[in-house]
Amino acid sequence: MVLNPAFTGLAVLIWLASGAPALSARVGIPAESRRDLVTTIQMRPRESLRAALIRGGLGGDEANLAADALANDFDTVNPHPGLELRLTITPGTASGPRLASLGLTPRDGDHLDLIRGLDGVPRLRRTESPVFVAPTLTRGLIHGSLYLSIVEAGVDINMAAQVVRLFGRRLDLTRDVESGDRFRLVFDQHRRGDGQALDSGDLLYADVTTRSGNARLYRFQPEGSRGEQWVDGADGAAAPALLRTPVDGAHLTSAFGLRIHPLLGFTRMHEGVDFGASLGAPVLAAGDGVIEEARWSGGYGRWLKIRHSAALETGYGHLSAWGAGMVPGARVRQGQVVAFVGASGLATGPHLHYEVFEEGRRIDPRSASALMHPVRTVAQDPNFRARRAEIDAAVSMLAAACAAPGLIASSLSGRCIG
Repeated sequence: MVLNPAFTGLAVLIWLASGAPALSARVGIPAESRRDLVTTIQMRPRESLRAALIRGGLGGDEANLAADALANDFDTVNPHPGLELRLTITPGTASGPRLASLGLTPRDGDHLDLIRGLDGVPRLRRTESPVFVAPTLTRGLIHGSLYLSIVEAGVDINMAAQVVRLFGRRLDLTRDVESGDRFRLVFDQHRRGDGQALDSGDLLYADVTTRSGNARLYRFQPEGSRGEQWVDGADGAAAPALLRTPVDGAHLTSAFGLRIHPLLGFTRMHEGVDFGASLGAPVLAAGDGVIEEARWSGGYGRWLKIRHSAALETGYGHLSAWGAGMVPGARVRQGQVVAFVGASGLATGPHLHYEVFEEGRRIDPRSASALMHPVRTVAQDPNFRARRAEIDAAVSMLAAACAAPGLIASSLSGRCIG
């Protein structure tokens, strides 16, 4: 009898399918153990890839095999914490659990898949991941210091310093901002198709909500301008040219005017304001300028003076130390750390003595109307108003997606921090 080749092939396939359990039993592999297990684990701080794979259920030899196969394309010794590893493991083999595949997307690389072939050899496959720009919302409660609260929310320290510098021109960080107030920051981040962030992003929008209201800042580049500006969302209200509080997380302890000197015991003019702060707290340049003095100055102790214009200077006293490179002639930017709080000279404890000079005359830093400048031109630009509307809509959508990720079907869901 001659068998039809097609029928014979089909019969063999059916026999193999139906006979697989018996065959597996014959070689000592229980049928129920042949099903691959798929699991996802995250890399822990200071954990090697080998250690993570063993934690995921593999034996030492299998973990070494995978680590060796990836060694030329990926840092297997110090992967970044939080990296997700997708493991497919075949349990119950004679030599123990066996890696069928491993998938991961390094922070600065394409997606990698390590797949074991029929010959048992793991082979690496690289898949280019599409990159796109997407907004990310970071939000949080303020606890004492605005700067430290932003850093605790996971924001890069340089970005946190930028936010403090921007709001320092619009808010009195010692009186306007209190514990329990809220902040929101929106960044443009480069992300892969799986949503993984590739960078910390560029700040697009920031707001601080206090008991007295809401301060909003928008990044905007006017038409014909070479650089971007930060525009107040309050339709161009005037903003101070100098930081109102040149030390973050401080509180006012002594105002400008007549007072009884705490050490000398008699009444005399206090020609600046004092901010109580912890020893070593960073002192910020109140504005762009040039270091004019960095020296010991009697009762002021370690003293720093910055010239901002032909008519405007600021002084900082009782310092514990000057910042690196703070010598006469050095240029500084607003918000740059120029010194550190101390108790040098005639001081009862750590604090910053802050003075403002207008044409050589000391004036009250907290009520000097001469330090205001208008920003209405950009704020009333129709292009800015359109840009502000776009950003407001994006912020509202992000906030809604973050508040109810399970209810709102949005590609923005999951891009929330805090």
